[in-house]
Amino acid sequence: MSKIPTPHGLLELILGSAFRQVDLSPVLTLEGDELRQFTLGQMERLRATEPNSIAALWLSDQFWTSNLSLILCSEPHPWLEVEAEMKSRQKLSDLTDDEYRIAEWIVELALFSHDLYTHQPFDTDLLGDGLKGKAAETEVWEDSFAYANQPLVEWIRTTTYRHIAAMVCATMMERELDWAIRSNQAVQDYYATECDRAFHDFAKLEDCEDYIKTCLDAMQRIKEHYEQGRGLGLSDEEIRVLDCLMGFAPHHYAEEDIPFAREVCEAANKHLPPRPYVKSELGQKAYGKAVFADIKKIFAKYDVPYDPSNLTDLTPGYLDAWVYDKYYNE
Repeated sequence: MSKIPTPHGLLELILGSAFRQVDLSPVLTLEGDELRQFTLGQMERLRATEPNSIAALWLSDQFWTSNLSLILCSEPHPWLEVEAEMKSRQKLSDLTDDEYRIAEWIVELALFSHDLYTHQPFDTDLLGDGLKGKAAETEVWEDSFAYANQPLVEWIRTTTYRHIAAMVCATMMERELDWAIRSNQAVQDYYATECDRAFHDFAKLEDCEDYIKTCLDAMQRIKEHYEQGRGLGLSDEEIRVLDCLMGFAPHHYAEEDIPFAREVCEAANKHLPPRPYVKSELGQKAYGKAVFADIKKIFAKYDVPYDPSNLTDLTPGYLDAWVYDKYYNE
């Protein structure tokens, strides 16, 4: 905001821009799930109000910048002390008691919008009873957005708030991508190929539905891929190495490939320095050199081509990332 309005002036601006002809009196009387449903209804309405859903983003921007941190857009802010903390009622004397309560609710709604736009995990209790975040005690919500949280997946599939569901799904997808970046680059590439958000406009209902289906189907396939591998007695590391050798994921597991992958894993374990060890760039290079010397022999043993200079073959790059992670994460 270029000019800081009075507290009452900001309320009038927000009401006129984001809640025109909307009765907000239910905020004063509703509690619990009824208030939650009213809040979700208003966010869903804002998400679909204008092209690119700028109404919901505009509301968030009255308080915080559109980055990953809660940084106030103006200092001092007419309503907030710091971050999401409202000033005391006494400091906002030009608001009536009812206006102050509505202002508190607007701040919560704007924070919800901010989290949705920046894909920040939040307390999923905001979405409905029974969806309270797994890490509620510490207010760290990332685990709640794992695909393993099937109640949240079911909420995404079935809720009537489809625009919100698409953004919640995007937060889940980002959490799963973060896991894949750390754990399996073949899965990361699969997700990037299947679920590129650039081709979706979340202001359009049909795009929301397409995105939700595409992402949930992709995450389900990876879940089943790991379940099938574990069912064959493979560790997660062995699954990753098999994905490296195949050059993609998910894929069909072939029994004859399992000894191949296990020998590669054994070579990587064999060359790890005695623990604990001080990790360094020189140490990693020496480790990688020793591991890849063995890997080339294993490829030759199984009569499988191995050519790191072949840029069309993803296997060398995937193995290189795995060996790097192996050294630094052990």
